[in-house]
Amino acid sequence: MEDIGIFEAKTKFPGLCDQVVRSDAPVQVSRRGKPLVIISPAKEPAATGSGILDQWNAWAEAHPESTQGSDFPEVWTMRQDTTESPPTTLRRTRQRP
Repeated sequence: MEDIGIFEAKTKFPGLCDQVVRSDAPVQVSRRGKPLVIISPAKEPAATGSGILDQWNAWAEAHPESTQGSDFPEVWTMRQDTTESPPTTLRRTRQRP
């Protein structure tokens, strides 16, 4: 594993990252000879074939009671209820000393 100083790593970071990806070999970054971190190439996560839509559909199948009817029935009830007046807004007045 290649060892590089922290100042050089900071100065040449984009090139260092390219080198790590191209060579697929990690690089150790040290400060005054003491190892600090190891920069290694990121591995692509294994494709599970399960995207967000597939996960949502699986959840909806597991929780059918949550997906029936409207999303927010209490909102529709409040909107249809005409007996309740909407909240009034209070106008703030400037108080004089």
